[in-house]
Amino acid sequence: MDDARDLAAWPSPDGVHQLVGVLEDGEVALALHRLEDGALIAPVGLPAGGCAALTMMTPDPIWSADGSFAAITYNSPVTPPTVYRYVPNGELTAIAQVEVPAELQHPESLRVPSFDGEQVPVFVFRPTAPKLGSTVVHVHGGPEGAAMRIWSPIISSLAGEGHTVVVPNVRGSAGYGKRWYSLDDRQLRLDSVKDLAAINAWLPTIDGDPKRAVLWGGSYGGYMVLAGVAFQPDLWAAGVDIVGIASLVTFLENTSDYRRAMREREYGYLATDREFLESASPLSRVDDIRAPLFVIHGANDPRVPLSEAEQITEALTNRGVPCQLLVYPDEGHGLAKLANRLDAYPQAFSFLRDHLA
Repeated sequence: MDDARDLAAWPSPDGVHQLVGVLEDGEVALALHRLEDGALIAPVGLPAGGCAALTMMTPDPIWSADGSFAAITYNSPVTPPTVYRYVPNGELTAIAQVEVPAELQHPESLRVPSFDGEQVPVFVFRPTAPKLGSTVVHVHGGPEGAAMRIWSPIISSLAGEGHTVVVPNVRGSAGYGKRWYSLDDRQLRLDSVKDLAAINAWLPTIDGDPKRAVLWGGSYGGYMVLAGVAFQPDLWAAGVDIVGIASLVTFLENTSDYRRAMREREYGYLATDREFLESASPLSRVDDIRAPLFVIHGANDPRVPLSEAEQITEALTNRGVPCQLLVYPDEGHGLAKLANRLDAYPQAFSFLRDHLA
């Protein structure tokens, strides 16, 4: 990572070449360089608008033992993961490709002015079905993660439902340099939530209705969903929270020890920052929440314990706020099993249809 972008390199075992990946606004492009002096030889030649490394859905390139070729996995918003065989002479061959609906389009890359003049990067996916006039703001996890230009069945399906989907890289996201990465640390946590309010206010510029906007996110993105509906109750029509954090205090108290040590550096320390952690927790503002909420959680989650979902749904149910909780006994942090995905996500889509009708 440098001040403006993220870089990575994968040297060949024979010591002749290296593949260099450059992350720019959610896209990862690869180029071949000489290992000896770093000189550029040629771009790899993959399609524009996608990722060839540096994401959880895109494994890093793998060189053959003799360095004669590399296996590269590529995907994009319109291309499911595809493996290519790349030879340093420039030969690039797709091993297998999956056909996708022709109506899928690459997102627009735009910037949203936030409360302090910062520009929030967003990707805008237009509906591929009759437009409903609604917007789903889909927030990535992390918090130091990033929304990337990758294949997402969820985003494609939301667009297929008729929603406009806005995918932001709020402050604190990776991929936009060190300064942007650090703008949500500890006492700056709620500044990233303010970015959500800025996005809501900006929606008319893309023909969106701020009153028909919902939040969707998993893990830290789930925290952002809960924080949005709690700290900005007038702005959001509904929320879909997947393995999200309801209280930074109880999360840090109950998460696995290795996670606590890492996350306290990001959120704040229980021993010294407890008052702030409580004030930045959606649970502390639960009485202000009015938006209907759909919650998904795994019973065996070692990162964000199930108790986070249980306490927010119990509090909202006691107040009469529509809130549905799906718990999967055979899941951990997120939904890994296809059967559970096929059960949960259609219910979430139906929930949005009902509450945006």
